[in-house]
Amino acid sequence: MMIDIHTHVSNENILFDYKKKSKNKVTKIISIPYFNKDSHDIPKIPDIEELLEFTDNNPDVYALGSIDMDEELEKQLIRHEELFKEKRIVGIKLYPGYQHFYPYEEKVIKIAKLCEKYDKPLVFHSGDTFDPDNKSILKYAHPIHIDELARRCPKTKIIISHFGFPYYMETTNMIANHDNVYADISAIMVKFSTSKETKKIQKQCYYDLERSFTYYPIIKEKIMFGTDFAGNESALSLVKPYIKLIKKFLNKNQQEKAFYKLAEKLYFN
Repeated sequence: MMIDIHTHVSNENILFDYKKKSKNKVTKIISIPYFNKDSHDIPKIPDIEELLEFTDNNPDVYALGSIDMDEELEKQLIRHEELFKEKRIVGIKLYPGYQHFYPYEEKVIKIAKLCEKYDKPLVFHSGDTFDPDNKSILKYAHPIHIDELARRCPKTKIIISHFGFPYYMETTNMIANHDNVYADISAIMVKFSTSKETKKIQKQCYYDLERSFTYYPIIKEKIMFGTDFAGNESALSLVKPYIKLIKKFLNKNQQEKAFYKLAEKLYFN
């Protein structure tokens, strides 16, 4: 059994690509919207309302909410609470680097408290950004800023996406020091123009993660399977390397946690 907690499977074509790549081994897929419909992401990632039209009709695909921090907050909080009550979303994701806010700001605390109320995770895009418009500011996306939020909201389950790439050790430190902080491994490996380049980045990724696991072996219990899969036409089109990564570093019990047990506990409880 496998649950992919981080994808952008948002239409039938991408879902078909994903099932083929995963050889139908993944039983649940969490799809994540983007706050900006006019982004240059390829393929286009819908906002939450568009995504719900797809996930409502695909029982194996679950939606994560997403709040636009540049728009009026209260209205969005009311809508997301409705979605939690209706069990149409399994968490909320925020994008600090793209929208220029720190994870510990008061407006984020309100969102964290909503997630806590419904016992669902608050997910952060952390680390490097995909930024064709050259508008993101990386300091906001640094995983070190999760530290204060985790202390102020100890009952909120917090997920650091992408293992905070390239800030692996800072992410490791956050996971090890906070009971309520976890990470996924999505998007730390991408497809390059040649297989040689792709394998080279995978090898480097293994090396970097090995360093983190050596210093803090306890975090192996708090890692989750995620791919950031966005379709075969995207650089985010890998599935198998992420499965291999988990099997390489984690023992059988830890693999079960990474592949589905933690996801069941955090997202589907």
